[in-house]
Amino acid sequence: MALGWAVHYGVGILYGVIFVFLAGQGWLAAPTFLPVWLFALVTISAGWFLLQPGMGLGVALSRTPTPWKGRALGLVAHTFFGLGMWVVALLAAA
Repeated sequence: MALGWAVHYGVGILYGVIFVFLAGQGWLAAPTFLPVWLFALVTISAGWFLLQPGMGLGVALSRTPTPWKGRALGLVAHTFFGLGMWVVALLAAA
């Protein structure tokens, strides 16, 4: 389980690097929440369409007892991921 979480956070760091590359220096100089939040929400698609089906949980947790609860929690978690990236960017720009 520890390896799984380590890989998950490693992928999160990679996503952060990809976002900064895509957003460019302009966003780093004046970070806004909306672009990073939308990017963070898009990243959940990897879990929904690759990881979860690969684990037998179905597309977007469709084979679980409460798929909408898991989806909602994933969206909240990825919102916090985007919020964390935005706050760090704000602190770095200050």
